[in-house]
Amino acid sequence: MLPSQKNHFRFYELDIMRFLAALAVMFYHFTFGSSRLLGTPTFGVDILFRYGYLGVDVFFMISGYVVLMSAMNKSPKYFVISRVVRLYPAYWVCCIITFAIIYITKITPPDTPPVTFKLLAYNLTMFQEFFGKANMYGAFWTLTYELGFYFIILLISALKLWKNLLLILTLWIFYTLVINYSAPSNAFSFFLIPKYSSYFIAGMLFYLLRIKYAPNWKIYLLLILCFLANLKNNILIVNDMNGYYHDFSVYNKYVAIIFVASFYIFFLLSALNKLNFKWLKYPAKLGVLTYPLYLMHGFGIGLFLIWGHNTNKYLLLFLATLLSIILSFLVYYFVEEKFRGKFKILLTNLFAKLN
Repeated sequence: MLPSQKNHFRFYELDIMRFLAALAVMFYHFTFGSSRLLGTPTFGVDILFRYGYLGVDVFFMISGYVVLMSAMNKSPKYFVISRVVRLYPAYWVCCIITFAIIYITKITPPDTPPVTFKLLAYNLTMFQEFFGKANMYGAFWTLTYELGFYFIILLISALKLWKNLLLILTLWIFYTLVINYSAPSNAFSFFLIPKYSSYFIAGMLFYLLRIKYAPNWKIYLLLILCFLANLKNNILIVNDMNGYYHDFSVYNKYVAIIFVASFYIFFLLSALNKLNFKWLKYPAKLGVLTYPLYLMHGFGIGLFLIWGHNTNKYLLLFLATLLSIILSFLVYYFVEEKFRGKFKILLTNLFAKLN
């Protein structure tokens, strides 16, 4: 019999960490990213915010933790509905606004093809990369990895493999350690996401540690292997940064490793109930803005693309940050808060009819 899952309450430390990770990604794009993209002077804080891309890795660890917590021993139908309701409403809004702005202004983000209604249709499914199509907005790439992770969780749920979860994670982490993720992709490697799988696995292991799923030494051993995979992949990722934002020569791989180690320490303290963030109950509510902020901060980047060469960069940074936060709040309140419940009822009724 599986251990009781009795800790199904909000972990305020994770909400705060989630929001800080979103801010890190946002300021990474607004400071270091915009300077590299436009060839403009740096902000002076770029030496720190250039590592803000690691906020995505925190997202993946938190996803491994909370998705397992919400899916374990639940029906596949419950899992599918909960994930669709969680991801799609805000995403659809972001897709449509992004399409409208690019279509009207003809300002195309870097590494993005000209938008068409066909590309919009593919992007609305969220499966565009599975179909070999481009993302309309760069930040959408993380959702492809999320969907790959969800597929694995759905498979475990459908086959009722929860009792074998530690074995599955062991095989998955060994695959992650030995695979060359930069090799030509195939369906097998695509769904097992070796480039970032160690983050998802680590998040899952920290949750299993919290609920005492298995002897601690087994989980600690797998966490060590996860950390080694993170070191391997972070060194590769740092040296693989050659896109329009990146020049690996400006990164220090040891600084990246220190950041990753700090993530592990944070999650370990949380899993062992060594963090008491209940006194931050109200600030932790900012966690609800994380997903909309991640999706909407691209419109702040748009301000840099339009006015980056002829506007005070600090004023632009303030306006981009303000715009992103306002948009994320509006999407949270009017789309997620107001629409999510109705959307869940609609999907539940649809599944009931299909059965």
